[in-house]
Formats: sequence, C-alpha cells, structure tokens
Amino acid sequence: MNYARTAWLAFALIPTPLAFFLLVLSGSKAALSAATALVGLSSGFVFSAAVSITSELFGPNSAGVNHNILITNIPLGSLLYGLLAAIVYEANLGKPDQVLVLDGSKVCMGRNCYIQTFMWWGCISLLGVASSFLLFLRTKAAYDSQERNRNWMRLT
Repeated sequence: MNYARTAWLAFALIPTPLAFFLLVLSGSKAALSAATALVGLSSGFVFSAAVSITSELFGPNSAGVNHNILITNIPLGSLLYGLLAAIVYEANLGKPDQVLVLDGSKVCMGRNCYIQTFMWWGCISLLGVASSFLLFLRTKAAYDSQERNRNWMRLT
C-alpha cells in the first residue's frame, strides 16, 4: 500500500495543534516539554519533506523557485504568530493580578499571560491541518494513477 506524500504531510501536521492545546489544558513543565517536542517533530518533518512534495506537485523544472515560494510560510508565520503573541501579552498587562513591575517595566507573569495565544495558535494550526488534508484529497487521484502505472509496469 502506498500513501501519497501529501497524506504524510497532513499526518505530520497533526502534532502541532495538539501541542498548543496541550499547553492550554496543562500548565505543567512536563506538558511544556512534550509540546515543545511535538512542535519540533512536526516542524522538522514538514521542513524536510517540503522539497520532495514541491517537486512532486510542480515538477522538477524551477523546483528551487517553487520551493522558495512555498516556504515563505516560515517567515510569514513567524511574523504573524509573534505579532499575535505580542498583542495577547500586551492585553494581559492590563490585568493587575498578573503584572509585576520591575525597574519601571510591567512584566506579565504566569501561564495566563499566554494561554489565549496558545488557543489561537492551536486553531490556526488546525486550519493548516485541514488545508493539507484538502491537498491530499485533491492529489489522491493523481497519486493513485501513478501507483497503478507503477504496478502495471512491474507486471509487464
């Protein structure tokens, strides 16, 4: 049985929203370690598989350009996720029970300063999983046809 690389991509993205929702549900150090490992595992797979998936979807011609276009999600995601985290953090500075003043600077302390950020990141990551699943469904017929041709060539 052969699975399309786009299916593996969709499967590999699942740990990311799970990690963020784990951070929402648990404030333990073990949950933080597990979530960090899940995000790293998922990101590492996606980063390494992106080249072959790009080449398969768009062909080998201009693979470098196509790959660079597709991986613009890395800096854009970093920018948008960071901006969202900053907005949530700034909003939590207004809550006196979580704010500590150090050298004249307000510092939000505790899990509650970031919990809303993790909820947002988890929901956004779910959109990524859904998008990759739709990509798998859209390319499934082409991968099935390719596999049938490969099996037919083996028989002849």
